[in-house]
Amino acid sequence: MTDPNLSKKFLHACQSGDLSRVETLVSKYDIQDWTFFRHLSSGDTALHVATRAGHLNIVRYLYETFEKPDFKVDVTNKDMKTPLHEAAQFVRNDIVKYLIEKGATIDALKRADWTPLMLACTKTGNDAYECVAALLKAKANPFLRNKDGWTPLHLICRSGDKDAFDLLASQFTRCIDDRTNNGRSAIHIAAFHGREDLVDRLLALNSNFLNARDSTGSTPLHESVKGGHLIVTKRLIDLGADVNATDNVGQTILHVAAIIGNEEAVKDILEN
Repeated sequence: MTDPNLSKKFLHACQSGDLSRVETLVSKYDIQDWTFFRHLSSGDTALHVATRAGHLNIVRYLYETFEKPDFKVDVTNKDMKTPLHEAAQFVRNDIVKYLIEKGATIDALKRADWTPLMLACTKTGNDAYECVAALLKAKANPFLRNKDGWTPLHLICRSGDKDAFDLLASQFTRCIDDRTNNGRSAIHIAAFHGREDLVDRLLALNSNFLNARDSTGSTPLHESVKGGHLIVTKRLIDLGADVNATDNVGQTILHVAAIIGNEEAVKDILEN
C-alpha cells in the first residue's frame, strides 16, 4: 500500500539530512525514482532541498544509489533551477564541487537567464569565493548575461566581494567593459552600492571609467550620490571626477543630492 504522505515524508527527510530515515523509506516503499517526489508550489525535488540545506550526504546518496533517472544531476524545478543553481546560490561549495565532478551542466539557465556562476557572485565570503573559483575552473562562461544584461562581474560589483572580483578580473579582464541593458557599467554599480575598493580596482584597470556615462547620462559620481555613499563620492572627486557633469535631463550631483534629500551630500558639495 502506498502512503499518501510519502512524498512529503521523503522530501522532509532529505531536507533534514536524515539519511537513515531516507534509506528506510526507500527500502519500505521500493523507491526507484525520487524525482517523482516534488513540492507542489516550486517543483523542488529531494536533490534541490538537500542541496539548499547543505546535506552532502543526502546529495551523494540520491546521486549514487539510484539508476534512474539519467538526468538526475540536472533535474529542474518549475523555475528551471538545477541542483547546481541551488548549491551556488546557497554557497554550498562542497556540493558545488561534487555536482561539477558528476557532470552537472555548468552554464544551465534558470528563469530570467541566471547561471550558477551569477548566483554565486551575489554572495560574499570564503565559501562564495570557493564556489566562484570552482565554477570558473569548470569553464563557466563569465560573459553570459541575464535578462537584464547583468554579467557575473556586475553582480560582484553589487555584492562587493573583493577576492571574487580579483579572481574574475584577472582571468577575464575584458569583462570589466561589459554594460547592462540600461548601459550601466561595473563602476556605476560599484559606486551606487558604495564599493569603494572595487571602484579603485576598476579605475586602476581603466582610468577612462571615471566619467563614463550610462544610458541616462549618469556618471559613477551621480550613482554614488544616488546611493548615499559620500565616501565614494569624495573618493571619485579626489580622483578627478567631473563634479559639473550633467545627466540627460541636466542634473548635476547637487541636483541629485537635493532630489533624494541627502542633506549631508548637499552640504559637502556646496562647501567643497
